[in-house]
Amino acid sequence: MNKAYRHGEILLLKIKSLPKGLKEKKSNVLMSGSHGNSHSFTNGKLYLKEDGQTFGYLVAKGTTLLHPEHGEDGKAKIADGVYQLIKQVEYTPEGFKPVVD
Repeated sequence: MNKAYRHGEILLLKIKSLPKGLKEKKSNVLMSGSHGNSHSFTNGKLYLKEDGQTFGYLVAKGTTLLHPEHGEDGKAKIADGVYQLIKQVEYTPEGFKPVVD
């Protein structure tokens, strides 16, 4: 079973390896939150790639997720590894809609 973390409207799903052909993005911002607060991180490498609900990948090494609205002081430590970054959706009687954080 894959390890997963939920960070607001982002799901980080641990995977075995980084897909080929990605270029590292020199940024520490995963996504701008629905209320204008950025989901960011310290320590790690970000690779962005739009593919359906997947919007990128994070290679974590001593990584802390940061967001002013989440966790103790807005910080959450994650295990080292490679993570697929997925925009979360929820099912409603009207159909799927994005999770609003």
